[in-house]
Amino acid sequence: MVLLLLGLLAALWLGPLGVAPPPPPATPAGTASFPYFRVPDQLYLCGEEVPLNDPQVREDLDREFTIVVWSRAQTTMWLKRAHRHFPEIEAKIRAARLPLDLKYVVLVESDLRAKARSPAGALGPWQIIGPTAQRLQLKCNDTVDERLELGVATDAALRYLSELYRLFRNWPLALAAYNCGEARVQKELVAQGVKSFYHLSLPEETERYVHRVLAAKIVLEDPARYGYDLPEDQLYPLSEYDEVSFSTSKEVPVRALAEACGSYFKAIKGLNPWIKGASLPAGSYRLRLPKGTATRFKEAYQKGRLGGGGGGGGGG
Repeated sequence: MVLLLLGLLAALWLGPLGVAPPPPPATPAGTASFPYFRVPDQLYLCGEEVPLNDPQVREDLDREFTIVVWSRAQTTMWLKRAHRHFPEIEAKIRAARLPLDLKYVVLVESDLRAKARSPAGALGPWQIIGPTAQRLQLKCNDTVDERLELGVATDAALRYLSELYRLFRNWPLALAAYNCGEARVQKELVAQGVKSFYHLSLPEETERYVHRVLAAKIVLEDPARYGYDLPEDQLYPLSEYDEVSFSTSKEVPVRALAEACGSYFKAIKGLNPWIKGASLPAGSYRLRLPKGTATRFKEAYQKGRLGGGGGGGGGG
C-alpha cells in the first residue's frame, strides 16, 4: 500500500512524461525592493483639517503625494533650497501673522527658483503675473522687476494671500484663488452651490495645486521618514551678503557696480535677480553685495564713480 502511494506521488510530481517539472525562475540578482509610503491618516492645512475620510480627497492627495515622494531629484532640490530660503520666508510669514504652511506655496509655485517663468507670464519665486504685480505695487519695467527679488515678492504675495483669506475665510479656497484667480473661484462657488474647496470643481491644475501644497508639507516636515536623509553639509547654506543703499543720477552698468566692490558681473546679478538687464537707470536702489565688500563700494560711490556725485551712499 505504501509503495502504491509513493508511486502515485512520483507520477504526479514527474508529470505524464515522467520528467520532473522545471524549478521556478530565480529572482534576478540585484533586484531592488522599494518601500511603500502612505498618506497620513490626519492632516491639516493652515490649521484646517483635510477631510481625508472622503475617498476622492484621499485619492487626489495620494496622487500628488506619490509624485512628490518619488520625484527624488526634484524633492532633493526642494530640500536643499528650502534650507537656504525658508528662514527668511518664515520670518516674514510670522511678521504678517499668517500660517507657516504658506511657505510651501512658494516651493510648489517655482521650486524656489528666483527666475522661474510660466507660459502665462507669471514670474519669480511666487509666480506673480503682471496685473497682480501692478495691483500689489511691485516695480516691473524693462530694467527692474521686483517679482524676482525673494524678499520683496514674498511681502507682496503674503499681502495678496491675506486679501484672499479675508475674502473666502478659508485657506484652501484662498490658495485655489491664488492659482486661478478669485473671480473664478467665486463664480464656481455660486454656480455649484458648495462651500468647501474639496467639493468644488475647478480647473484640474488648480485642484492638483492645493493637493501638491499638501504633499510638499507632508514630505518636507519629515523628510527622513520618506527616504530623504540629506547630510547637513549638502544643504545649501544661508546666503551671506552686505546691503547698501545708493542713488545715481545717470545710468550705471552692472559691471561698474561689480568693479566698485571688487566683484564681477555674474555675482551682482545673482545677488540681485531683480536687475533685468546689464545696467540700472538713474534712481535710488538698495543693492546686495558679496559679503565684506560694502566698504569698498561706499568708497567708490563717495568718489563719484557711480554717478552719485559723492553724496552719501549706502547704509549696510
